[in-house]
Amino acid sequence: MVAADAIPALIGVSAALDGVDAVWSGALAAGAAGSVDPVGDARSMSDDGLVRVTEALGELARRVQALQAPVAAELAARSRTGADDVVARRHGFSSAERLIASATGGRFQEAVKLVAVGAATAPRAAFTGEVLPPRHPHLARAVSSGAACVDAADVICRFLDGIAPRADRVELSEAEAFLVDRAPVVGVDGLHRLVKLMQARLDPDGVKPREDELRAAREFRIWEDEHGMIRFKGAADPVNGAPIKLAIETLVGAELHRARDAKRPARGEQVEAGAQRPSRNPAGCDDVVAEQRTIAQMNLDALADIARHSLSANDGPVALRQAMVVARVDAAALELGRGHGTIDGIDQPVSIPSIEELAMWAGISPLYYGDGCETTRLGRSRRLFSQAQKLVLIERDGGCAWPGCTRPPSHTQAHHIRWWKRHRGRTDLDNGIMLCAHHHHRIHDDGWVILIEHGFTWFVPSAHLDPDRRPRPGNRRLPSIAPPPPDIAAHLASVAA
Repeated sequence: MVAADAIPALIGVSAALDGVDAVWSGALAAGAAGSVDPVGDARSMSDDGLVRVTEALGELARRVQALQAPVAAELAARSRTGADDVVARRHGFSSAERLIASATGGRFQEAVKLVAVGAATAPRAAFTGEVLPPRHPHLARAVSSGAACVDAADVICRFLDGIAPRADRVELSEAEAFLVDRAPVVGVDGLHRLVKLMQARLDPDGVKPREDELRAAREFRIWEDEHGMIRFKGAADPVNGAPIKLAIETLVGAELHRARDAKRPARGEQVEAGAQRPSRNPAGCDDVVAEQRTIAQMNLDALADIARHSLSANDGPVALRQAMVVARVDAAALELGRGHGTIDGIDQPVSIPSIEELAMWAGISPLYYGDGCETTRLGRSRRLFSQAQKLVLIERDGGCAWPGCTRPPSHTQAHHIRWWKRHRGRTDLDNGIMLCAHHHHRIHDDGWVILIEHGFTWFVPSAHLDPDRRPRPGNRRLPSIAPPPPDIAAHLASVAA
């Protein structure tokens, strides 16, 4: 309960604190008594109770910020009088913001926001001594009432102050009221989007100059770090960034939909109690073949797929059709499957399996050198599958043959099941399979075995992934009933023989 003699400025904080106390008590499980340990209390709360407590604490935090902002602004004003004994310097700080950051334990930038919001929402004094309303009255009321947090108020302040010289005063006031009203609904991130649209509406002549500034600031840098990672750093203007963003998000979205669909029943599918749901997807809920990448990793894989597709596209730019990633490897190392190779333009050496993997992608050619190979020769013509063979493999696999993968044929390449050099594998249809780059990596890195029997593909995990080494059926372009899984033990024995 708020004390009768409470200082008026503190009434809002006191009421919010009482609200937290009441909500906290009501959120505790029946029979549970509050303790000095907030962690224990939180764990005993119901789901709805946790939400109510979070909302009450948010209200309290905004009320506290409503007091911090004017105090910070006044402290800053007294520290900028030019006198030798300004407040901040007297307490050992170079500025009021430094003092505030130290006192609150927060960041310097947070102190800057407190000062700016406090100054923008405080009443002003005219030269005549008359008290004038705050520079942004709608925002001042929202902050003092706890409806808007300091972060949101700072976004609105910076927008209003920046657009004021070029906007009509009435429209500016309406924009302020609109943003203040929407702030609790859309949050700070949503405010950034609204501000961009509002800026274009209030200052239509400034849209093109701002766009030109963004375009002039575009950049994309590529370098290799000391660990051998290829690093990217860039920024794109909206016109150039939109297709890049859309292409990557579309590919990643398709992968996420595939992973999601593998875990839920098909539309209209009935599942009896206690019965195991038959999966439309052979990879359904199978942890061994399930998606394991993070979103960031999927973004990079999508970008790499786009680059590979561009290098191999017959109708792409002439410069790309003539470009070729060159991998160099000693013939003896390739024959033994031990050693390393290099990629032109990349300092970091790569393994022999990676060289063999690169050689199977269009636009990439291995260059051999060593005893008897002093004359450099291209090995693509004999080791790569022909276009006609790829069409047959695509007809069988549809795209990537990995269980449940939805990558289309344009993002896959024909892969030798028994490798060209190490196993003396042939470029024949019964030794070929379509794989995307990511699952090609998984085949090599995790020791999977691929079998083809009666036109069906089977993926056999290594023992460390599945001690039983149960074969997983691969994708097929047309659904059909697969024969019983092959005898992996017999197959491995025949290969060893």
